[in-house]
Amino acid sequence: MTLAESTVLVVDDEPVLRLTFSVLLRRMGAQVLTAEDGAEALEIVAANHVDVILTDKKMPNVDGLALLYQLRERGVMTPAILFVNGVLPEDATEMERLGVTRTISKPIHPLELVGILEDALVDR
Repeated sequence: MTLAESTVLVVDDEPVLRLTFSVLLRRMGAQVLTAEDGAEALEIVAANHVDVILTDKKMPNVDGLALLYQLRERGVMTPAILFVNGVLPEDATEMERLGVTRTISKPIHPLELVGILEDALVDR
Protein backbone atom coordinates (compact mmCIF):
# COMPACT_ATOMS: atom_id res chain seq x y z
CA MET A 1 0.00 0.00 0.00
CA THR A 2 1.24 3.48 -0.80
CA LEU A 3 0.71 6.68 1.14
CA ALA A 4 -1.55 7.94 -1.65
CA GLU A 5 -3.84 4.92 -1.12
CA SER A 6 -3.96 5.20 2.66
CA THR A 7 -5.86 6.83 5.47
CA VAL A 8 -3.62 8.40 8.12
CA LEU A 9 -4.83 9.43 11.57
CA VAL A 10 -2.82 12.35 12.96
CA VAL A 11 -3.15 12.70 16.75
CA ASP A 12 -1.53 15.74 18.33
CA ASP A 13 -2.68 18.31 20.88
CA GLU A 14 -0.90 21.12 19.02
CA PRO A 15 -3.28 22.52 16.35
CA VAL A 16 -0.46 23.91 14.18
CA LEU A 17 1.25 20.53 14.01
CA ARG A 18 -2.01 18.72 13.20
CA LEU A 19 -2.59 21.17 10.37
CA THR A 20 1.00 20.99 9.11
CA PHE A 21 1.03 17.19 9.04
CA SER A 22 -2.43 17.10 7.47
CA VAL A 23 -1.49 19.48 4.64
CA LEU A 24 1.72 17.56 3.92
CA LEU A 25 0.00 14.17 3.87
CA ARG A 26 -2.92 15.38 1.76
CA ARG A 27 -0.44 16.76 -0.78
CA MET A 28 1.03 13.25 -0.94
CA GLY A 29 -2.46 11.93 -1.74
CA ALA A 30 -3.36 10.43 1.63
CA GLN A 31 -6.76 10.76 3.23
CA VAL A 32 -6.14 12.38 6.61
CA LEU A 33 -8.18 12.25 9.81
CA THR A 34 -7.16 14.31 12.85
CA ALA A 35 -7.68 14.16 16.60
CA GLU A 36 -6.50 16.48 19.36
CA ASP A 37 -6.00 13.67 21.89
CA GLY A 38 -6.23 9.93 22.34
CA ALA A 39 -9.86 10.01 23.46
CA GLU A 40 -10.95 11.64 20.20
CA ALA A 41 -8.69 9.27 18.26
CA LEU A 42 -10.41 6.24 19.82
CA GLU A 43 -13.76 7.52 18.54
CA ILE A 44 -12.33 8.13 15.07
CA VAL A 45 -10.81 4.65 14.84
CA ALA A 46 -14.10 3.11 15.98
CA ALA A 47 -15.95 4.87 13.14
CA ASN A 48 -13.34 4.82 10.32
CA HIS A 49 -10.82 2.59 8.62
CA VAL A 50 -7.30 3.82 9.41
CA ASP A 51 -4.14 2.43 7.80
CA VAL A 52 -1.54 4.11 10.00
CA ILE A 53 -1.56 6.31 13.12
CA LEU A 54 0.85 9.20 13.68
CA THR A 55 0.55 10.15 17.34
CA ASP A 56 2.27 12.31 19.89
CA LYS A 57 3.24 10.50 23.08
CA LYS A 58 2.58 13.35 25.49
CA MET A 59 -0.95 14.81 25.33
CA PRO A 60 -3.61 15.79 27.86
CA ASN A 61 -6.48 13.42 28.62
CA VAL A 62 -5.54 10.19 26.82
CA ASP A 63 -1.89 10.28 25.73
CA GLY A 64 -0.35 8.41 22.80
CA LEU A 65 0.68 5.31 24.76
CA ALA A 66 -2.70 5.02 26.46
CA LEU A 67 -4.32 5.35 23.02
CA LEU A 68 -2.24 2.47 21.67
CA TYR A 69 -2.86 0.28 24.73
CA GLN A 70 -6.61 0.82 24.40
CA LEU A 71 -6.60 0.11 20.67
CA ARG A 72 -4.65 -3.13 21.19
CA GLU A 73 -7.06 -4.19 23.94
CA ARG A 74 -9.86 -3.75 21.38
CA GLY A 75 -7.97 -5.86 18.85
CA VAL A 76 -7.06 -2.92 16.59
CA MET A 77 -3.52 -3.54 15.30
CA THR A 78 -3.06 -0.48 13.08
CA PRO A 79 0.66 0.39 12.80
CA ALA A 80 1.71 3.54 14.62
CA ILE A 81 4.49 6.09 14.57
CA LEU A 82 5.06 7.71 17.97
CA PHE A 83 6.49 11.21 18.51
CA VAL A 84 8.52 11.07 21.72
CA ASN A 85 9.91 14.67 21.83
CA GLY A 86 13.07 13.95 23.76
CA VAL A 87 11.30 11.74 26.29
CA LEU A 88 13.37 8.79 27.47
CA PRO A 89 13.51 5.99 24.89
CA GLU A 90 10.79 3.39 25.14
CA ASP A 91 11.31 -0.34 25.63
CA ALA A 92 11.68 -1.76 22.10
CA THR A 93 9.76 -4.95 22.93
CA GLU A 94 6.86 -3.00 24.37
CA MET A 95 6.79 -0.67 21.38
CA GLU A 96 6.69 -3.66 19.02
CA ARG A 97 3.83 -5.19 21.04
CA LEU A 98 1.91 -1.91 20.69
CA GLY A 99 2.47 -1.80 16.93
CA VAL A 100 4.85 1.16 17.04
CA THR A 101 6.95 0.85 13.91
CA ARG A 102 9.09 3.87 14.79
CA THR A 103 9.61 6.45 17.51
CA ILE A 104 10.67 9.89 16.26
CA SER A 105 11.28 13.39 17.57
CA LYS A 106 9.90 16.70 16.37
CA PRO A 107 10.85 18.63 14.39
CA ILE A 108 11.20 16.24 11.49
CA HIS A 109 11.85 16.99 7.85
CA PRO A 110 8.65 16.46 5.82
CA LEU A 111 10.28 14.06 3.36
CA GLU A 112 11.68 11.98 6.23
CA LEU A 113 8.20 11.74 7.76
CA VAL A 114 6.72 10.69 4.42
CA GLY A 115 9.38 7.95 4.12
CA ILE A 116 8.67 6.68 7.62
CA LEU A 117 4.92 6.52 6.94
CA GLU A 118 5.50 4.75 3.61
CA ASP A 119 7.73 2.19 5.36
CA ALA A 120 5.02 1.54 7.95
CA LEU A 121 2.47 0.98 5.20
CA VAL A 122 4.72 -1.39 3.22
CA ASP A 123 5.39 -3.46 6.34
CA ARG A 124 1.69 -3.78 6.96
